[in-house]
Amino acid sequence: MLPLPILNIRLQACAEDWQQMTPTEQGHYCGSCRRTVLDFTQATQSDLEAAFLHSPDGRVCGRFRAEQLAPAQPAPLPRRVALRPRLRRFLVALLLVCGLGLSAREAVGQVRKVAQTTSTNKPAQACLQQLPGETEEIPDKSTLASTESAASAPLPFLGSVKQMPVFKGGMEALMKFIAANFHRPAEAPATLAGKVFVRFQITETGAVRDVQVAKGLHPALDAEAVRVVKLLDGKFTPGQQNKRPVAVGYTIPFTFQSTSTTLPVSRKRK
Repeated sequence: MLPLPILNIRLQACAEDWQQMTPTEQGHYCGSCRRTVLDFTQATQSDLEAAFLHSPDGRVCGRFRAEQLAPAQPAPLPRRVALRPRLRRFLVALLLVCGLGLSAREAVGQVRKVAQTTSTNKPAQACLQQLPGETEEIPDKSTLASTESAASAPLPFLGSVKQMPVFKGGMEALMKFIAANFHRPAEAPATLAGKVFVRFQITETGAVRDVQVAKGLHPALDAEAVRVVKLLDGKFTPGQQNKRPVAVGYTIPFTFQSTSTTLPVSRKRK
């Protein structure tokens, strides 16, 4: 009888050794799974089907040779769908239209990019028109440079200072110094009384700068007050802000009293 390959079965490999099993009438007995392993090395398809029929659970343990098994059949290829001539022409026309549309759109985008680049590199030109109203002259580079240098120059501090300038020796020493160096000019009337306010700046080094009369009383008295303030140069400890010396504005009032004396008038009794 011509042996035929065994078909339509699913094999699952077993790790047990055929030689270690107990020989029986139909094959070998496996002690691990407690089943009889049939010898199909010389069997046919009908023998396998008979073994399946006599198996209570539909499973059969057996021994096969590799050449008994049918080679694996390749999966069938999907059937090609034949397109109708009209449908084929429609699809070809659709692909052509889409391709031309995409290429034309890309060309427009490139033209626009080139135009934008060209307009960016071209020097700007504008038409100037004088409008009614006031006009302002645009400063040149030299004027702007001088303005920037003036703006970068340190300005006197305006605002709250954590530590005000202090005269060396305190306020009492300052009053004594002014009293010792101030001399009332003879040009000032003896009956003149009032106050002269002198404003100045104490720099970061304690120097006195920008001495000015904020409120005067008499030219001679004003000049004397300015002279005394200039004598205070270098006698101040500068003010500080954030632990750094800063220039601070300072004002000193000078009080003048009348030096004329009026004698009492006595009446004679008649």
